[in-house]
Amino acid sequence: MILDFPTIGEPHYAQAAPADLIRNNGQIKIFKIDENKHPRVAKGEAESKVVREGNKVHVYMTAIRSHFAPDNIEGIRMGDEVYFHVTNLEQDWDVPHGFGIKGANNAELLIMPGETTTLKWMPDRVGMYPMYCTDFCSALHQEMQGYVRVSPAGSKTPLTFSVGKQATSAKEAQ
Repeated sequence: MILDFPTIGEPHYAQAAPADLIRNNGQIKIFKIDENKHPRVAKGEAESKVVREGNKVHVYMTAIRSHFAPDNIEGIRMGDEVYFHVTNLEQDWDVPHGFGIKGANNAELLIMPGETTTLKWMPDRVGMYPMYCTDFCSALHQEMQGYVRVSPAGSKTPLTFSVGKQATSAKEAQ
């Protein structure tokens, strides 16, 4: 025999077990967002924002099935150092998210549930850069994407992002 598994629902392959046998083995693990003490955490989408501090730009981003917030950013300039502080808002133990941006010279992030992780990125050219989830997380995994538009150094393009807020300085964003 080379292969033996059901290609359609086959009741003879079914197994049953009392729920206590599985549930009481510590399979329920919840990561509480309130316990995240990262200094750049966004504990909900309402806290996502983009803040400029000179040539440093801090993106306070959230990831949850099936999107990032913010998911489109404009006003990044050549010469900026961009810090993506990505918080995984999932609380169930088996839903990590990834984060990558095209053109990054470093690796991508793997963000575990309830965790915030930071990726430093320095764009090397003017243009559009896609960002995306790098860890399969759900049926809508491919929806976890967005874009960063990089303008020339000295550009007057305002710093904006898709959740409808606009910030031109760190003070105005707070």
